[in-house]
Amino acid sequence: MAHAQDILSYLLTLGNHTGAPRPEPVRPRRANKPSISVVIPAYNEAAYIPKTLSSLFKATNDYGSGVEAIVVDNNSTDDTAEIARSFGATVVFEPINQIARARNAGARAASGEYLVFLDADTVIEGNILDKVAATLSSGRVIGGGAWAEPDSDWLGRFVFKYLINRGLALKNVTVGPFLYCEREAFQKVGGFDEALYAAEEFSLARRLKREGRKSNKQWKIIRYDKRHRVVTSARKFRRFGGLEMAVQNAHLIWKPNQKLREKNQCWFWYDARKKD
Repeated sequence: MAHAQDILSYLLTLGNHTGAPRPEPVRPRRANKPSISVVIPAYNEAAYIPKTLSSLFKATNDYGSGVEAIVVDNNSTDDTAEIARSFGATVVFEPINQIARARNAGARAASGEYLVFLDADTVIEGNILDKVAATLSSGRVIGGGAWAEPDSDWLGRFVFKYLINRGLALKNVTVGPFLYCEREAFQKVGGFDEALYAAEEFSLARRLKREGRKSNKQWKIIRYDKRHRVVTSARKFRRFGGLEMAVQNAHLIWKPNQKLREKNQCWFWYDARKKD
């Protein structure tokens, strides 16, 4: 029950960017650092993915090494794939509209030593990729996530930063917009569970934590630092409001192991998303 409540607490705080003039892509340079593959699942994200990719390539420049961007076109009907290609990203097509499948498809195409899973409506800033590489290269960490903040007003940012994130951190729970791990470990535990239509990141985290204990590696959440930020969209919150989001998702607290495996029970994160 506590795990389901953690999931619901996270779900209720999320939501998207407004469309903005498309920024010019920043091209990466290379240096001698561990390679990172950034996987971005995307379904009809033409309005948001330019900003996400621009921020990724800027972060790549700051990192100074080989970072490959892999956008998984999850059967979009807009220009998501074309836009991603124009930025220089590798585009992989996944015909079945399911987040777990899309993330796994991107991971299969990845060649990096480390994997980062980034939402298509999330922007990264500063040295977050350096932090990922340093954390995993220590040999003491198998994977983790990062504290995120919404692109909302000051109250929303305050609640997310200082209440939601800190509360989830007490249970070492990782939220979905930004997730990182060793590629070898990801493959060893079987990737994301494709039986799940939501909360697949929590399932992966549990299995990676279990795998990490075999070699004394921990699950580490990258906390706030003035040198980096992960900013995720609050579009669903802005569109539906907190009360409606709570009402639409409260049922997942009961029998989550069953309901998270039924797409009709997770409709809010699929059908509603198509209208954004």
